[in-house]
Amino acid sequence: MAARSGAEQQDPLRSIRRLAIGTAAATLLLIAMGGAVRATDSGLACPDWPACYGQWIPPADLNMWLEHSHRLWAGVVGILILWLTVLAVMRRRDDPRLWRLAALALGLVVVQSGLGAAVVLFHLRAGLVTSHLAMSWIIVASLIVLAAMTRRPGSTTGDTRAVMRVGRWASVVAVAVLVQGALGSQATGRGAAYVYNALPFWLADQTWSGHAREWLHLSHRFAGYLVAGFVVWLAVAARREARRTADAPRWLVGVPTLAAGLVVVQVGLGISNVLTRAEVWSAIGHLTVASWLFAAVVAAAALGVARPLPQPPHPQHDDRGDASVGVPEHLGDIEMEEVGP
Repeated sequence: MAARSGAEQQDPLRSIRRLAIGTAAATLLLIAMGGAVRATDSGLACPDWPACYGQWIPPADLNMWLEHSHRLWAGVVGILILWLTVLAVMRRRDDPRLWRLAALALGLVVVQSGLGAAVVLFHLRAGLVTSHLAMSWIIVASLIVLAAMTRRPGSTTGDTRAVMRVGRWASVVAVAVLVQGALGSQATGRGAAYVYNALPFWLADQTWSGHAREWLHLSHRFAGYLVAGFVVWLAVAARREARRTADAPRWLVGVPTLAAGLVVVQVGLGISNVLTRAEVWSAIGHLTVASWLFAAVVAAAALGVARPLPQPPHPQHDDRGDASVGVPEHLGDIEMEEVGP
């Protein structure tokens, strides 16, 4: 086996962490591609699965290629997660926490592929589309937690209790963002996204009938205001904890602040969706930024709650490059006495 680089010897989990981060980014890109498929009504451009009209290279049609490219990139993400699982088993077979989490992500991808097929074969049923979206977000979350677990133990600084508090708060906010995303998907899938098109509430001259679509629309809208408040509160609370904590880690302020910035952009895109009745660019941006927001909040939760895995021991080398076998000190003294005068 080829010798590892100096950086890999000092940080044996570095390659797993980088692969997890890269795979999470690839999954976020996949979600954005799915948003483009939905915004352009391309979900049934390829009515069969996994090929497109029985072909792996479909005709030169924009809608077909949007849908087909989404499927192909999903395959790439699946391969990356399979690679991540194999690497985790090879590197940390003796510590099941890491490879079990990677295997969980791989299992979720298998379920996700089945949901993707069902979405097409059952003609975009709202419940299946929502489950497909939620599962993709959960896969992103598992990859982010895995990356947090493989960070170097020395990267955790500051008051552990303050860091844990922010992590727990972020965990609650992440669940709220996930539920809000599911509500938005249901509202779109059931034709409830544009029942009312005035801000901040609804049209004064439009009557309330109590239809399920009206309830769904308003639930998503008011939940959005609530979630935005939660995210901003998290950023403020994290900043307060950082001021009280000596040597606070940089992420304690940076990641929640990033989430607060994303939620401001997300609210703006939501307003744009209502006013423009979801122009393609606005609809894609709304779903994409929602997934980024979820990833940022999950990152804050994972960095605060997930403890880094212990680093495996490494043989020490002397100046001649020979590996030390860890001879006990008293045995070394005995040997010196034997060879001495």
